[in-house]
Amino acid sequence: MSTHLPNETLTAIFNSLQPNVLVDVLRVSHRFRLVAERILYSNISIIETIPHTSPLPHFTLCCCQTLLRRPHLQEVVRKIAIRWQTDSGPREPYMPYIEPVLRTLNSALRTLYNLESLDLALGLSGGTISSRGILNECQFPSLRSFALSGVGRGSLSPKYHPTPTPPIEWFLNATPSIQHLRLADCYEVLALQPTDLPFLNTFRGSAPTAASVLPGRPVQHVGLVGHEFVTERDLARIACSSERIRWLDLSSMSVTPLLLRDISRHLFGVECLKLKLALRHTLHHAMSGISLLVGLVHVLGRFPELHQLDLSPTNIDSIGPGNASEESQLCTMWHQGCPSLRHITFPSKVEWILEPENGWTPQPSPSPPPSR
Repeated sequence: MSTHLPNETLTAIFNSLQPNVLVDVLRVSHRFRLVAERILYSNISIIETIPHTSPLPHFTLCCCQTLLRRPHLQEVVRKIAIRWQTDSGPREPYMPYIEPVLRTLNSALRTLYNLESLDLALGLSGGTISSRGILNECQFPSLRSFALSGVGRGSLSPKYHPTPTPPIEWFLNATPSIQHLRLADCYEVLALQPTDLPFLNTFRGSAPTAASVLPGRPVQHVGLVGHEFVTERDLARIACSSERIRWLDLSSMSVTPLLLRDISRHLFGVECLKLKLALRHTLHHAMSGISLLVGLVHVLGRFPELHQLDLSPTNIDSIGPGNASEESQLCTMWHQGCPSLRHITFPSKVEWILEPENGWTPQPSPSPPPSR
């Protein structure tokens, strides 16, 4: 019966299947294979561990070789995410194995003219690889999302790794379609031209890099990573985006109330704020448990547009689990200081929403999916 179904119907059916099921489906018949592999290769996601004892990324290599060997698959690839998990320590032992794979990866990427999302987390900070070797001669006119990490110096101290991360500006200049940019371990100041990245809407990276990227660009969503110390100069530059920054994610750095106060002086138009608080060494030593959060009431009042506050990344061990009564009191107290607040998520992961008739109300936890 299935042999009489049009390809459009098979595609609709196969689109609902998990990748491991699709692998079984493509073995059924030649026709099924032609349909299923186009779906499989439209969204490529590779996560592989490459320890020193087995330093060759086999899955990445095989995938790239398949794309080069089967040109009809190249046009269907829309998303690629490659994440390598490496051992700590010297990078030199990896290089004889990694460099040929990166050359093959570059050859494959140069064929993917329809690529919309590219996420490379190569786990080799401190090594000698550069973005040029991976992305040279690549043309992605439809690329919307680009993420790169694990290349160059990364977050390593310049004292021990003096060579700076090789430039990425040349690629950003050649890819104006990028709307979402993540440079998770880049701490360099980028020398962009004013006309680069005209459609950039989302940025995630260190404060120094953000300060060099955001001015004059329509960025509304920002995620900062790295150390808890951010200079006033960097904050002032970050605030120079051509659109108001509405969403700020600080979940990848420890945020003190003092830093939050500094941020409020420049990014006071934030509507949604997500953060990981560092509390014990910044508030009164006599306070304990969830009462530590009381000290936020004054700083939250400095964000007049804030309507969503997410504290779920905060380590619950540092403040204790609290209870519904304490969380309800904090909601009321914070709302008095910041009347725009409507949605609060505590370190306990409990969400509270301000309802017109019932006031602050905790939301039930989502039910786990039914077992099959």
